[in-house]
Amino acid sequence: LEEEDRLRPEADDPQRRPPEVRGPGNKYAWVVGIVMVMGIGVLLLTTAIPNRGVGFRGPPKGRVLPDFAAPLVTGNVEGDANVYQQRNAGSDDPAACEVRGDQVVNICDLREEKPVVLSFLFDRGAECNFQIDQVERVKPDFPGVNFVALYFSNEERAEIADIVRRREWTMPVGLDTDGAVVNLYNIGGCPTTVFARAGGKVRSVRLGKLSEEQLRREVQALERSG
Repeated sequence: LEEEDRLRPEADDPQRRPPEVRGPGNKYAWVVGIVMVMGIGVLLLTTAIPNRGVGFRGPPKGRVLPDFAAPLVTGNVEGDANVYQQRNAGSDDPAACEVRGDQVVNICDLREEKPVVLSFLFDRGAECNFQIDQVERVKPDFPGVNFVALYFSNEERAEIADIVRRREWTMPVGLDTDGAVVNLYNIGGCPTTVFARAGGKVRSVRLGKLSEEQLRREVQALERSG
């Protein structure tokens, strides 16, 4: 009998098998895996596409430039840009137009009596600094126009100030550390240039790089439009 048992063993009794242990969440593991792969794919795709400012085209034509006051990059005023359009009730925070001084870039002052050319630039825009260089070349020929730039950056302020000095920009450059002004103006790409008449009404917004000649034509048209 022992020999027969060795040659023809009995089938395993299913009731004697140890229970199968399933890890927690095994039932949905494949779903989680697919979602993770899809998420990584979307992330890679969106980071590979350059930001062209689609959907973010600046303030609409005919609208008055929204109020803001930003610290001058090369100045010593600390803090974020002020974008309050009016003084908040029960608050000590002033409205943007109330923040004045030679260390502050205040759009309320700049738009008051002259047309304004407002350029936006970001940290990681290869064409941004070059665009401001172009604006600087045009600027001396239009003393009746206020030229100003706004630098959106959370880098060290000293680094931004060094860029301004090294490239010899003479127009006032305001600092927007938290993106408040960029969001207020609906800016999604760099460079973006806003052309506004005296009093602040937007005449046009240009996205992307402009040649010196294109800039000159835009500013001439701005002056003629009043």
